[in-house]
Amino acid sequence: MSQVARKLAILADAAKYDASCSSSGSTARKSLDGKGIGSTEGAGICHSYAPDGRCISLLKVLLTNFCTYNCHYCVNRVSSNTPRARFSVDEVVSLTLSFYKRNYIEGLFLSSGIIQSPDYTMEQVVEVARRLRTVHDFRGYIHLKTIPEASPELLSEAGLYADRLSINVELPTRSSLSVLAPEKDHASIGRSMGTIRNAIEEASDTSYGDHKPKAFAAAGQSTQMIVGADDASDTTILDCSDRLYNG
Repeated sequence: MSQVARKLAILADAAKYDASCSSSGSTARKSLDGKGIGSTEGAGICHSYAPDGRCISLLKVLLTNFCTYNCHYCVNRVSSNTPRARFSVDEVVSLTLSFYKRNYIEGLFLSSGIIQSPDYTMEQVVEVARRLRTVHDFRGYIHLKTIPEASPELLSEAGLYADRLSINVELPTRSSLSVLAPEKDHASIGRSMGTIRNAIEEASDTSYGDHKPKAFAAAGQSTQMIVGADDASDTTILDCSDRLYNG
């Protein structure tokens, strides 16, 4: 097994707990005119399903499963005795293009453990998407799992290249997060989700006319919550979900 294949085996398996969403709602991009690589159109090794039933095939991997955080529920926590691997930016770009050209996938889902710092990690994740879009003219679907502690500037840049952004809310209460994921901050998660929401709304505002901002995460944002790791009631979980969707 080659080094890249070994990394792929580890980092694809490590990504299985991240929830991916379909490309429904993303900006239509096609390469039928002979320009660019990839597409978000047409019928769709991870699968997501659009509301109309189309199957979307994604290369779903972590940039790395090394992590400085010690979230008790995460198999990739720093104290976990699990095989580790790390892709370079070039390796993820190359894999995505190679798999797409072989018709294995229609896009990329990329997440990562936290290495060095949230900003450093987010820079690496964004750089993958930037190179795919601007260097290789990749027009397929990109979903980036963002890091709430990263700077607003990096979150804003991510939305210029990704069809969908997501941030894990992790747990339904601030107290549970402080016990089970002490390095993560409930307030920063909310602020980051708000930053993304505001940018999406601004990009979709029709009042700008010819000066409308660039498209930003056209397929929206998503999140996921761990249920069962604490003693939160069904009511608490549903109240948290309601605040996320309406607040």
